[in-house]
Amino acid sequence: METTAEKKLTRSDLMKSFWRYLFLNQLGWNYERMQSVGYCAAILPILRKTRPDPEEFKEAFITNLNFFNTNPVVGYPLILGAHIALEEMGASLETTEGLKVGLMGPLAGVGDTIVWALYNSIIMSIGSVMALQGNIMGPIMVILLVLIPYFAVRYWQFFWAYRQGSNLIAQLGSGMIARITELATIVGLIVIGGFAPSIVRLTTPLEWSREVEVRGEMTTQVVNIQEQLDAILPYMLPLLVTWLAYALLKRGWSPIRVIIVLTAIGFIGGALGILG
Repeated sequence: METTAEKKLTRSDLMKSFWRYLFLNQLGWNYERMQSVGYCAAILPILRKTRPDPEEFKEAFITNLNFFNTNPVVGYPLILGAHIALEEMGASLETTEGLKVGLMGPLAGVGDTIVWALYNSIIMSIGSVMALQGNIMGPIMVILLVLIPYFAVRYWQFFWAYRQGSNLIAQLGSGMIARITELATIVGLIVIGGFAPSIVRLTTPLEWSREVEVRGEMTTQVVNIQEQLDAILPYMLPLLVTWLAYALLKRGWSPIRVIIVLTAIGFIGGALGILG
């Protein structure tokens, strides 16, 4: 890798790339190259400064249209920031492409786990419960907790990776990505499991009545089935439905098939007066 000590980029150049990434990272998304068009648009202001030769710029432009796909919140800004640092150091196209190819897969795994499976599931579950209770702060809270933290995380990653440069791979090595992914998965499952009773609402209106003698007089005693179930285990029915969905998914059923089964159970149970 060829390097140079000359400082080619200014903060203005970096911010141009960052804003392009922030607003254009999914530009031209397609099934053939996925995020490549957005990535090329983000790196373009940098290539104009680091590769002034027209032929070299053209080659770099085309190269950065190669297949690229990773998590847009955690991963994308890290790769872009480190790529810019390598460009400024005078790295070859083989080196910058190797960085992108080597990091986009692992960072997609950890990013998807932390962002989609963990963070989004938690805040949107809380927001949904608040909205179902008629609280307008539910959707407002979700919007704020997506826009503000996502911007802050992206900004920090971008400039941290730019400062790290070629050392980024070493920083993310030593099994750290695997450990973060595993921890995030465990925490996410625990938190989402705790929200199951609030999200899955299922009760039974069934009652059982019998004639009993009280102080010599016959009276009707009504036993509410739901109250008895709650006495044994609170939220038993929502827990059973959640377990059923999980069991079907583990057996290889698609989410659509599971949704159809649960919908059928709900309609039939409601029509027969078993479920409320």
